[in-house]
Amino acid sequence: DKVTASQAALLQKLGIEPFTYGMSLLKVYDSGSLFDAKVLDITDEVLTAKFVAALNTISKLSLALNIPTEASVTHSVANAFKAILAVTVELENYSFPKAEIY
Repeated sequence: DKVTASQAALLQKLGIEPFTYGMSLLKVYDSGSLFDAKVLDITDEVLTAKFVAALNTISKLSLALNIPTEASVTHSVANAFKAILAVTVELENYSFPKAEIY
């Protein structure tokens, strides 16, 4: 709320000056553990990096277990292309347009 001119004059006569108040967070309590307040300083870059790292882990795990997932589809397609290309390079009578450059 804004202070009107008459309210400001009254506050000045009473010797009350503008002030602010607030709390400074020092620690965070979660599930029985106490953390520094720094754990709350998460930027978009940090979240993006963590998300990409998790996707990479899912992709690697699904490739290692030979289980197709959305995270591993691009790798599976690339690996399939490499396998087909390897066979095509060795064959003299067969080729396809994408393999011509190799």
